[in-house]
Amino acid sequence: MSAASRLIAGLTSPWSLGFSTFGVAYGFYHVWDSTQSGTRYDLAEDLAGKTYIVTGATSGIGKATAEELAKRHARVIMACRNREKCVEVRRDIVLNTKNKQVYCRQCDLTDFDSILSFVSKLSKGKFELDRIDGVVHNAATMEPERKVNKEGIERTLATNHLGAFLMTGLLLEKLQAQTHPVRLVFVNTNLIQKKTELNFGNFNEEVQPKDPKSEEEKALPKKWDAYEVYKRTKLAEAMFAKDLSEKLKDSNISVTMADPGRTASNLSAQLDAEINFLSRWMLKPVSFLMGARRVEKAVRPVLYAVADPVMDGETGIFINRERKTQEWGDKAEDVEARKRLWAVSQKWTRFPERLAQLHQYVAGGEEGKQTAADTKTPKNRMPLVEAGTWNPPSAKAVETSSGRSWKTLWLW
Repeated sequence: MSAASRLIAGLTSPWSLGFSTFGVAYGFYHVWDSTQSGTRYDLAEDLAGKTYIVTGATSGIGKATAEELAKRHARVIMACRNREKCVEVRRDIVLNTKNKQVYCRQCDLTDFDSILSFVSKLSKGKFELDRIDGVVHNAATMEPERKVNKEGIERTLATNHLGAFLMTGLLLEKLQAQTHPVRLVFVNTNLIQKKTELNFGNFNEEVQPKDPKSEEEKALPKKWDAYEVYKRTKLAEAMFAKDLSEKLKDSNISVTMADPGRTASNLSAQLDAEINFLSRWMLKPVSFLMGARRVEKAVRPVLYAVADPVMDGETGIFINRERKTQEWGDKAEDVEARKRLWAVSQKWTRFPERLAQLHQYVAGGEEGKQTAADTKTPKNRMPLVEAGTWNPPSAKAVETSSGRSWKTLWLW
């Protein structure tokens, strides 16, 4: 056999073809991944002496955010529902960053008493924080079926909006009392701009029972749609963030919403398509081709919003994956809808009552006591503020309800 024949035989052998195919595939992956990663960005700041709270910090963008902040010597408070998992993730972050100032604090956003306990411990006692420089509201869920928390509130709504609403409100006095700037960052998505709006008539995302009897029950959706519910709750969060930015525009607190873009996270891990082995692996290449970025890349706009000096003095903006300003969308800009959402959120979280409990704890009283006789919440349908009947309480009424100033009670 001639040298040329041997060369051709070698090039066409199964091993050679296999390695060539692998090389081409890897090259394609590398080019595509680099393209989808977006503009290169690396936060160059040394964050020593600063403190950040990150919710949902045990996985995905939350974990990446906590680790990146720890790399830059910040003190990081991981606010997580699952304490055991948090301890494991915290250990890995400490080993990777050599920063021991990373702490686990239990905080279940579906449990409003857990949020009260979390803020209380940060406000007084051995876990008290001397300063907070930023809060990253990252925790989010996409529930495979309708579930409610102990107060009868649907869990996606509680996690993606109401929990952040309550936590922010309870932290507000502490943040305003500081002399340095504070950044609040809400991790959100531009999906809120695409065919979605809040339904105040079914704000608690009820679905039609198997045997609907009343006309009201028959009008409910027949099936649970996790994706649509997720979009509506993220819209609620966006409306809250937009309203909050306007209320705080003359304070030391700035508010930014960051969209990391399509991300390869475990947000939808509980859905049927993800649980099934075959469909999960079929979805991976589809997700990749659609531009889903690894969390290490997707975290960039979040870091930019919470710690980059370029964002000093900026507030009320919504940045995209390239860290450029984008529109909030008509629904988030709807002032009347935002007022109504604020009223419902305050009522459902029982904010005035829980703020009074926080004050009682900080002042030296017992934490967690119910201060009103009518605090029981229905387990089924939640009360709503009907269209056209909403009126914000007057400053005097708010003062009477808790003995505190109107500004303390959520800046009415």
